[in-house]
Amino acid sequence: MTRLKILFILSLLLLVSCRVQKKEEAAEEKREDAKGYEYCVFVSSDSYSLLDCNLQSAGREEFPDTIKGSAVYEGRLFLLSSGVRTVSFSSPKNQTYSRCANPPTSGELIANRQGVIYISGQNLVFKDKTKEQFLLSCDSRIMDVYENPYHSYIYCTDSLGYLYAIDFETKTLKRRFFIGKIKSFSFAKYGTRVLAVTDKSFLVLDYETLNVIFEKRDFFTQALSYPTKDLMFLYSGIDRKCWIYSNIDYKKKTDFTTKENDILLETASDSLMLLFSKSQKTLTLFNREKKVSRRKVGADGDVSLLLFTPGMVVMKSDSLVFSYDIRSDSVKKAGYFRNLINAHSIVLEKEAGAREEKKREAQERAVYSIQIYALSNEKYAQNMADKI
Repeated sequence: MTRLKILFILSLLLLVSCRVQKKEEAAEEKREDAKGYEYCVFVSSDSYSLLDCNLQSAGREEFPDTIKGSAVYEGRLFLLSSGVRTVSFSSPKNQTYSRCANPPTSGELIANRQGVIYISGQNLVFKDKTKEQFLLSCDSRIMDVYENPYHSYIYCTDSLGYLYAIDFETKTLKRRFFIGKIKSFSFAKYGTRVLAVTDKSFLVLDYETLNVIFEKRDFFTQALSYPTKDLMFLYSGIDRKCWIYSNIDYKKKTDFTTKENDILLETASDSLMLLFSKSQKTLTLFNREKKVSRRKVGADGDVSLLLFTPGMVVMKSDSLVFSYDIRSDSVKKAGYFRNLINAHSIVLEKEAGAREEKKREAQERAVYSIQIYALSNEKYAQNMADKI
């Protein structure tokens, strides 16, 4: 076989190899785009910080006004102060700010495609880019506002103990229902059921009419259901006990003692439930109704739970924020955040603007080299190089 034939074969192999590699890279990029990029957002009273899934900084910005509340929706951060500031994580430089005609009196904030909703005294205010309107005006102070994650319904409570159901598409009040003092408020079965724990009983309500579907007259502290599955957890701090119920026929499946009287229930998926004790600093993880792990948090001072995702629990002690990785059973420090008021978990289709820009600059500066042959004879190698 002549040298030219060898060279031709090597060139073909190199071309095929490059095409295969490009296809693999394209497939990998497609998989990453489908999955998205996970981030955490930590909102303080004067700034926000964006961290990637490894808790490395991906962006930060400070603001002159005091932030009262925050929300995330479709890759954007909404900050509530004397106005509403909107930050797009795909392009952090592209921000909007609009002042509120009715100053917010609470840090409660709901953001969606149409605009934002916040509390101003006795009024529930809806604000879009150009105007404001009252979704509800009460005779008493509005205390809390909740959003149904599956249906276009907003719920709020006033200081007298009334619960209001508002159809957000038509912006009409559908029902006013006396419920008393609410201790816990959540949703089950694709948002068609409201789970409300009051100072008198546990209630399962229809999301539109607020009609009572099920009631258990006993003292409970909190109730929480898997987002779409058929189980819910009921917890009582007085009894130091937890019950697991079916949210189909509302019958008890099992119960167990918790040994702590300040459990906080959190769910991250259709299979994981977390029981967090602030005083005992314990994390107890359930996979559906089966207890799978229990861990003591080794941290000084008061520990608070910020976020629970399928793979990570984010907590803080004073201004220190750290995470516990469920899969590797390891703890990682995220950093110090003073005057932290909120934390959010978001998934972006593309990397955050600053990180994406740095990645693009690095690719433009990159130099690639390819070795197609290695020879021990210097003269022969020089001849081959000349021919190439």
